[in-house]
Amino acid sequence: MLTSSEMKKKILAPGILTIQFLVLMSYSSIAMLTFLSLYFKHLGGNPKQIGFLLGLFPLAAFLSRPFCGWLLSRYNPKKVVVAGLILILVMTTMYLFIQRLDWFVVFIRIFHGLGFSIFILGVLFIAILLVREEDRAYSIGVVSTGFMLPLLVIPFLGEEIIKKFGFFLFFLSAIFLSALPLLYALFAKIKLPRFPEYSEARSAGFLRLLRKRRVCLIFLLTLVFEIGLSASLFFVPLLVYGESPMRAGYYYTFLGLTAVFMRLYGGKRFRFWGSPRLILPALYFISAGGILIYLSYNNFLLGLSGVIWGIGVGILYPHLSALIVEGVALREQGKMLSLFASSVDLGFALGPLAFGWISQSFGLRATFIVLALFNFLSSSILILWGKSSLFKKE
Repeated sequence: MLTSSEMKKKILAPGILTIQFLVLMSYSSIAMLTFLSLYFKHLGGNPKQIGFLLGLFPLAAFLSRPFCGWLLSRYNPKKVVVAGLILILVMTTMYLFIQRLDWFVVFIRIFHGLGFSIFILGVLFIAILLVREEDRAYSIGVVSTGFMLPLLVIPFLGEEIIKKFGFFLFFLSAIFLSALPLLYALFAKIKLPRFPEYSEARSAGFLRLLRKRRVCLIFLLTLVFEIGLSASLFFVPLLVYGESPMRAGYYYTFLGLTAVFMRLYGGKRFRFWGSPRLILPALYFISAGGILIYLSYNNFLLGLSGVIWGIGVGILYPHLSALIVEGVALREQGKMLSLFASSVDLGFALGPLAFGWISQSFGLRATFIVLALFNFLSSSILILWGKSSLFKKE
């Protein structure tokens, strides 16, 4: 465990804040599109159809991970990042031309997910190359605030734009936000460390890595976490749809604010930051947040549920992403990061798909209780199964 003096020596590697700002600007466009479910409902979609279309984005990202890994092994990661941002901009522009829920929407969602997959794996790979192993949880926590900071403002902004100006200006705003990171990436300078000499040692395959209990455990825990997060992010707007006193923006703002505080302040000051012992309590916070969403009939409770979710989300992403590459040889880190990103994508794909199907039988609000129970039981069982491998270094 780090001493207080060691904690004070934590500094960010050069380039980390550049990566964080790039993620922040890129995810602002994605955060705006969290209200895409309202547009699909406007076009006549039911929860099952909406869940399917929303799930296509992360499913495409999940299936494209081997291709993204191949790109990173062949090309400069900064060029890979730019290529992903170009595809994101093109696909975001095409949302303007959606008039009905057909195969055109499927095409857009698939290639939008591919673009984001290319981009995010590229920036995470650069971030890992820039930092020391002992600073990884803190640095990745800082980078991943780029996913949370847009939630403080952008969903509120998107909700207001839809209510006052309609969906056309809503999509124009998303296009503008997706163009900014591309312009920034073209001019930003990031000095990457020199790669080590090529090694003839055979790199382990994905299936062989997954057979390791610790890797499999982190993969499954990430999957559970992201299923819950994606379902809540996409379906909270539908929960408050038509209930005029409630605003979905409160949920996103407080979730983002709390997660950012946990990652910046907690990562810098908390002596226990980076410990795997935080994983299970964080998952329990997410379960409690799901229950509170079910009980939310006013903005105060909805905002409070965002705070509870934010504690769990603020802890889980940087810890799980750092733990999966901990003690791994450099030639394997790209694959381990790809596995982690795959579990994130798969969880984000399965979350809205499952939520949409279950809500058809139980109703939208009651499905948040089902989600909370799933998170609580599955995370408890997984930790019991893999406890010895997860805590073996403590």
